[in-house]
Amino acid sequence: MSSAAADAGNQYSVVSNQFSVKGNWPLLTVYCLLLTVLAGCASVQPVVKIGLVAPFEGAQRELGYDAIYAARLAVREINQSGGVGGYRVALVALDDRGDVQLAGETAVSLTVDPKVVAVIGHGVMETTAVAQPIYAEANLPLLPLGNPPFTPQDPALLPTEFQTAYNAVTPFDETAGPYAAATYDAMQLLFQAMAAGEATFGTIDRDSVTNGLTALKYDGLVGTVFQP
Repeated sequence: MSSAAADAGNQYSVVSNQFSVKGNWPLLTVYCLLLTVLAGCASVQPVVKIGLVAPFEGAQRELGYDAIYAARLAVREINQSGGVGGYRVALVALDDRGDVQLAGETAVSLTVDPKVVAVIGHGVMETTAVAQPIYAEANLPLLPLGNPPFTPQDPALLPTEFQTAYNAVTPFDETAGPYAAATYDAMQLLFQAMAAGEATFGTIDRDSVTNGLTALKYDGLVGTVFQP
């Protein structure tokens, strides 16, 4: 497995440090003040997650690479601009290898995490068909990669600026493939839905994103983008 695939499967968690301070009261007071100042300077935005499921191994692995680099680019850009409605966006990328049984298992694993508010996937008709009812039962919106309007596009038609930005997030200076634009546009649609949901309901969760997607359309890299 390439380093790109290994990176795609990595999961990250952040654990807060615990401090134990011993000494006399004046010194303890200084430490407390210092920690208070540091905590104020390092305030952490709440995190909201978008799931991406695609084949990172097997016959369709190039589809998965197209998708994860485009999604990574979109997440980097949105977080550099301050996130969405005060939230930072995290990407949870899972490999279903184009296998229907694994597709169902990955779908279930995303539904149990309440911070996952939407999913893009699975890129293959058979795996998407298995996963779709699982997401629907959990009220987790799915943008079906591979289905209209999130279909493969000729990379030669993509803007030079996008190609350059995409290249910058790949480990081996790779160029965008057929599913890059569709994935990027799906991420942008979700960002807009998240912002609309937060503005209306004061939070970003599955319900607010679902409502935000209602009748939402915009002009993306591949034409008009919307929730099917």
